[in-house]
Amino acid sequence: MASIYSAFVNNGNMIKPYLEYKETISPEYLVTGAFSQESANTIKQDLIQVIESPSGTGHSGKIPGITLAGKTGTAEIKASTTDTTGTELGWFNAFIADENSKKQMLVISMIEDVKNRGGSHYVIPKVKKIFQY
Repeated sequence: MASIYSAFVNNGNMIKPYLEYKETISPEYLVTGAFSQESANTIKQDLIQVIESPSGTGHSGKIPGITLAGKTGTAEIKASTTDTTGTELGWFNAFIADENSKKQMLVISMIEDVKNRGGSHYVIPKVKKIFQY
């Protein structure tokens, strides 16, 4: 998921992930040209509106002075289409969309069992705190 979102700020190129801390990095691409530059920018602008627009599903994650782009989502885990007792996963993925920002960060987040707790909206304030730190 992080690799896909990285393409929206890297001209359509997906960064290769790694799970090792390094003081300095030279980004490697997992996929170059996964999206055209135009498509990547269009998606990025749409993701910015998820947070910036007062009617955006992630608007409660807005932080004055930081341009964030993000996507909310709630996944229903059910045994069948008629199941009403299933659980839900809440998602909120966000990144700093200002390429001139000194701080560059991408957060991919998922919390289990958010049914009756606000779905993806349960996750937003937790991610917001990370960007405010």
